[in-house]
Amino acid sequence: MLNEHRDVSSAAFKVGYESPSQFSREYSRLFGVPPKRDMAALRGKAPVTDPRASS
Repeated sequence: MLNEHRDVSSAAFKVGYESPSQFSREYSRLFGVPPKRDMAALRGKAPVTDPRASS
């Protein structure tokens, strides 16, 4: 998504998902944040936070 400037829906379809919401759920489960928030953080538009970090 980052390198090809894809949105979540087009990335989901490109990798074989029939539902962008299923892709988003599985991405969140695997990486700890939704793909949209992750891409914003990687592009420098949102703070990067590690959900596994304890306070």
